[in-house]
Amino acid sequence: MKILIVAATWLEVRIFADELEYMGETSQMVKKYKFEDTEIDILITGIGLTFTTFHLTNVLKSQNYNLVINAGIAGSLTKELEIGEVVLVVADEFGDLGIEKEDEFLTLFESGFMEAGEYPFTNGLLKATDINITTGFRKVRGITVNKSHGRTESVSEIKAKFPAQVESMEGAAVFYVCNWLGVDCLQIRAVSNYVEPRETANWNIPLALEKLSESVLGILKKLPVAVA
Repeated sequence: MKILIVAATWLEVRIFADELEYMGETSQMVKKYKFEDTEIDILITGIGLTFTTFHLTNVLKSQNYNLVINAGIAGSLTKELEIGEVVLVVADEFGDLGIEKEDEFLTLFESGFMEAGEYPFTNGLLKATDINITTGFRKVRGITVNKSHGRTESVSEIKAKFPAQVESMEGAAVFYVCNWLGVDCLQIRAVSNYVEPRETANWNIPLALEKLSESVLGILKKLPVAVA
């Protein structure tokens, strides 16, 4: 089985990468590892939709993978999730792609520029592949944005607009590319902070990274052996 793990920064994968057998690198952005009988490539795209879309597409056009795992930290839009909690994002959408009017924001679907069922969207959402792995993680909906929200007004607007639980800057891009190219994908996120007026003293990135590492390794151990 060959897996591609996609992360925005090396910080998000460093802990669990240390538990893998390093096999070299194929480019400046892709490092090769082995975990038991599984080949694992790690792609560091850079932060945000543009970098993620470009570099992930390039890699998937040149290499074949059984599964893409988008791993990273995220902000929680709800206090129902705890700092450090790991979640499985099963549906995601672009949270700031659309049309801004005087008193509201309209997505491309609401404004009529796209149909909500236009491939690869389902009711305006991008979906993870339904993979038969029991993780025990809470399944949530995410939004992907070009800016991490931290002002009172923008935080209130995003929470009122989208019934999502977590916010990231890459998730929907990974789903979009993988769905178009026919590659199975899932997204795992560890909550590092709440989406609220920015106060980094309330964040706990080290805890989120530790829990993320444990969870990714747990998933790798549960993956079925694929016949090439």
